[in-house]
Amino acid sequence: MYSMSVGSLFAGIGGFCTAFKREGFQIAWANEFDKSACETYRYNNPKVDLHEKSIEGLSVNMDKLNPVDVLTAGFPCQSFSVAGNQLGFEDPRGSLFFQIIRLIKEFGNEKPKIIVLENVKNLIYHDSGRSIRRLEEELRNAGYWFRVNKDLNGHLLNSTPNAKVLNTKDHTTIPQNRERLYMVALNSDYFKKNRFKFPDERTVPLADIQSFFDKSQKGEAELYFESGSKYETLFADAIKEAKKEGRHDSVYLLRRIYVRENKNNCAFTLTANMGSGGHNVPVIEDDWGIRKLTPRECLRLQGFKDHEFSFPIQMAKTKQYKQIGNAVTVDLVQLLAAQCKNQLIAEERTKVYDRLEFSI
Repeated sequence: MYSMSVGSLFAGIGGFCTAFKREGFQIAWANEFDKSACETYRYNNPKVDLHEKSIEGLSVNMDKLNPVDVLTAGFPCQSFSVAGNQLGFEDPRGSLFFQIIRLIKEFGNEKPKIIVLENVKNLIYHDSGRSIRRLEEELRNAGYWFRVNKDLNGHLLNSTPNAKVLNTKDHTTIPQNRERLYMVALNSDYFKKNRFKFPDERTVPLADIQSFFDKSQKGEAELYFESGSKYETLFADAIKEAKKEGRHDSVYLLRRIYVRENKNNCAFTLTANMGSGGHNVPVIEDDWGIRKLTPRECLRLQGFKDHEFSFPIQMAKTKQYKQIGNAVTVDLVQLLAAQCKNQLIAEERTKVYDRLEFSI
């Protein structure tokens, strides 16, 4: 079996890279602009060729980017999100998608065999579907199989071969309610057919969310809300009501002036906003009080294993939370990585068989 390689754009702290590495891929190179995220990435992947610059300044030739089997890109989502400005490709951040297309074309005849993209679910509906159609058109013009099928209400159909909304809690055992749109484009010069199988929903129970938390010892003092404070009182009242109904270990989140309780043994979606204020971090109660989740606990909910990932020692917690919220769930992407591997192996075997048959 030949060695398979992956390159990562908008690499962040390395969620995509970690997932593909678990499946045996070699990380050829990565690109990230955020200085703090680059610091974290290098801390965990010291041997990877990381290009710390905007994708707009990245060049296949000038930066000597080696061709890869798979290219991943979780491109900026703010301009497509319902919580953002909704400017889509008119937003400078949204327009960075076209830089992905530029780089693909710069590879010429050695362009990636598979492209894996990630963004918010709302990209499907943004601008009455025009944005996803533009993305579809650009990928096709770049030489890729890519089709998105939707019904009359704009919802993705099960028959859509190249895009699917996947939820962490539905496809892995990690109890985080996190929906993201994943898009997979296949090089039409390499693959004979447009065929990609997205992962099925899990058939085993979710893991107990309590197993992700360190409740056997007291956390750092800064994680706890001061007794009697405004926020502590809000959470305490919500926890008291939950206990009356028999729920003792829920995860909570403050939304503006009220507290939400997740009653389904899950955590709410971890977001980059966790780094902009303590009230955006999920909250639990332990034997010492009411506290925010630690960065390590949040990392576990994103699929990063304790033994394979850590932050630089002096990294500020606000930056840690932000980077975690911006990451992908590693276990979920690993399912996609496994399918990419299977797809590449199957196609390579077909080509070998065809060559043998032709020679005979």
